[in-house]
Amino acid sequence: MEFDLSITEGPKLPPRVVLVGGPGMGKTTFGTKCPDPVFILTEDGCAAKVSKIPPVGKLHKWEDVMAAGRYLIKEDHGKKTCVVDVVNAAESLCKEHILNTKFDGQMMPSRGKEGYMQWGQGDKLMHQEFLRLLNCLDILRNQKNMMIVLLVHEGLHRQGNALGDDFLKIGGAMHKYTWNAVMEWADQIGHITKDHVAVMKQGDKVAKQKGSNKRVCYFEGGPGRDAKARAGYEMPESIEFSYENYMKALKGA
Repeated sequence: MEFDLSITEGPKLPPRVVLVGGPGMGKTTFGTKCPDPVFILTEDGCAAKVSKIPPVGKLHKWEDVMAAGRYLIKEDHGKKTCVVDVVNAAESLCKEHILNTKFDGQMMPSRGKEGYMQWGQGDKLMHQEFLRLLNCLDILRNQKNMMIVLLVHEGLHRQGNALGDDFLKIGGAMHKYTWNAVMEWADQIGHITKDHVAVMKQGDKVAKQKGSNKRVCYFEGGPGRDAKARAGYEMPESIEFSYENYMKALKGA
C-alpha cells in the first residue's frame, strides 16, 4: 500500500437525517418534500403521491426491507432521497427475523433450547443485523449521492449518570443498542415537538402548552433529549419545523 499525505478535500455528501417525534408532527410530510424521494414503508400512513416500496401498504418482513435497499442500490432509478418510514418498525421486523431464524421462535429459554432473552443474546444479534440496514443506506448515499432520511417515533431512554442519579431522556423508540447505532451513524438528529411545561392542577402535574402551537425541531442535544448536528452539517439550536425552514437553515450553515 502506498501512502499519500497531501491535503485534499473530499466531496460533501448529502446529509443522513434522523427525525424523532410523536404522531402528527409532520415527519412523513417532511419526507415527501425532500428531492425526488422514494419511501421504504414499514408502517401505514403515507398517502402522498410519491414512489413507495411497497406501492400499497407496508413491508412485513425484515428480508423485504433489506431487499428494498438492495433494489435501490442495483437499479438506475434516479431517485435523490431515500426515506425509511419508520425506523423503529423496521427494528421490530429485524427482531422478529432474529427470533425466528436464530432461536426458532423461542423468546424465553427452556430445557435444551436457547431463547432470545437469554443473556441478552437476541438483542445483540439483532443489533448486528440492524447494522446491515445502515450500511445499505450508506451505499445509497456514497454511490448514488442520495439524501437519507430516517423517521422515528419518540420514546424514553434511561441515561446512566456517574455524577448523580440516572435520568430519562427523549430518543427514538428503539432498543438502546440500535438507537445508539443510529445516533453514531447520523449527521443530524432532530427532535420535533410542541413546547410545553408541567403545571400543578388540583395537586397533580399536568402538561400545558407553552407559547404558540408551532412545531419546533431541536438539533441541540442535552440532558432531556438526544439531538445533534455533526460538523459540516451544522444547524441552529432549533427551527420552526418545516422542510423549507430546514433547507434554509442548512444552506445558511
